[in-house]
Amino acid sequence: MNKLKTNKAYFATYFSMAVIICLVLIFTIMEKSFINSSNINNLLSDTAPLMIMAAGMTPVILIGSIDLSVGAMCSVSNVLVVSFIMKFKDTIYADWFIMLVTFVTTLVFAVIAGIILGLIHVKLKVPSFIASLAFMSIWNSAALLISNSPISIPKKLWGTIDWYKISIGPLGYPLVIAFLIIIGYYVILTRTSLGRGIYAIGANERAARMSGIAVDRIKITVFAVNGFCAALGAIFLMAKAKSCAPTVGDSFTLMVISAVVLGGTALIGGSGNILNTILGVFIVSIIKNGMNIVSINVYWQKVVFGVVVLIAIAINTDRSSRSFIVK
Repeated sequence: MNKLKTNKAYFATYFSMAVIICLVLIFTIMEKSFINSSNINNLLSDTAPLMIMAAGMTPVILIGSIDLSVGAMCSVSNVLVVSFIMKFKDTIYADWFIMLVTFVTTLVFAVIAGIILGLIHVKLKVPSFIASLAFMSIWNSAALLISNSPISIPKKLWGTIDWYKISIGPLGYPLVIAFLIIIGYYVILTRTSLGRGIYAIGANERAARMSGIAVDRIKITVFAVNGFCAALGAIFLMAKAKSCAPTVGDSFTLMVISAVVLGGTALIGGSGNILNTILGVFIVSIIKNGMNIVSINVYWQKVVFGVVVLIAIAINTDRSSRSFIVK
């Protein structure tokens, strides 16, 4: 069984790498400007928020659950952080202090929201699909209630978010942070009791409970961290655009789930490697960037992502299992 899982892990890795190479070749043939330095920099810059959110979603899917509210949480966090900035921008506090407080407040809000979602899921026995679908509606509406139009950050505060432009070699500072988050989560998943519990829950939740694993606590923790990652991704989007928009996260739910599944994490739970999520993120980013470069209609782009998710699920689904269910 372990050998079979290892073979599947290798297959997922090689398959993802092969897809990346094929996509780069295809888009380069279609548009030579795809591989110029400017577009590569844009691609790497745009990847950071998606990678952070995918890092949070991976353990959620590993436990056999799903969070459809991740995009909506990104939207409300994006609007919330800029609203806080605008509220305190004319106070006596230093600009950096205002930014720090707004970032921390937004992240705390997202963690609490994740905890609430987790509590509803585990304590009220509401399937994560249904609970997160309800929260998706709530957070989408909340974002529009806070601001029904984009808000730009005052120019005098731009200096406090210039960290987004810092590069470490060819990689931007945000992407380095995203890599570090995934590596940190990888260590947790492979070297701690929390990580072993996450895999055990996804493989067989009933057996995990009988073996004494704190299933409810682990599930709530996973949803809380996912909320944190969604808000951090929203902060990155704010820093990049120097503004917010109440619908900025709408497209991210599908892209995040696509990236995780394309990275080889099974929707049934219990199988996957968060490091491979990096490959899944680059597949999604390359598809999105490539379609923009060759000027494919945005609505057709959504069709493509839907097809990509179906293909990824079909490839990763274990058809020998009779218990394929998202909990």
